[in-house]
Amino acid sequence: MKIRPPTLIMVLSAALCLGLTGVVLGSSTDNHSVTVQVLAINEVAIIGGAVTLTINSATAGSDPDDAVDNTTCDLDWTTNEIGKKITVQTDLADQHFTLKVVAQNVTGGVPAPEATLNNTDAKDFVTKVNVTTGGCDIQYTGSATAAAGTGNDVHTVTYTIITAAP
Repeated sequence: MKIRPPTLIMVLSAALCLGLTGVVLGSSTDNHSVTVQVLAINEVAIIGGAVTLTINSATAGSDPDDAVDNTTCDLDWTTNEIGKKITVQTDLADQHFTLKVVAQNVTGGVPAPEATLNNTDAKDFVTKVNVTTGGCDIQYTGSATAAAGTGNDVHTVTYTIITAAP
């Protein structure tokens, strides 16, 4: 019996389909879930180095002139939570001279009024920090009275991002 070409094409097509079906039926798949978990992130970083405020001048009859630095250090922060603020504090309890600090050119929060670091208590530095990246310039002001004499107060100044009181 002679197979005609159209019949041959149909037989080959059927064999090919059956062969491919066998391949598909023989394969296996599986799946699983993937969870992306984001935890609380609250980070601060001081950009810049140590600061020295040198008080070396005065007008006759007045206390010495303040020393100001607003270019040496910046502060950057990241938080993915609401209701945060940044505080500042010194570790120096026994001080002879005055150190003040204020945030300038703030992004990602509201600057608090200038803080006098006159004890080791934390003071507000930037408030209303909510789900943001931000930064500011840090301005330090050192001052002294003539009666305080000469010397050095060496502060370790710490910035902390914390939950703001409701």
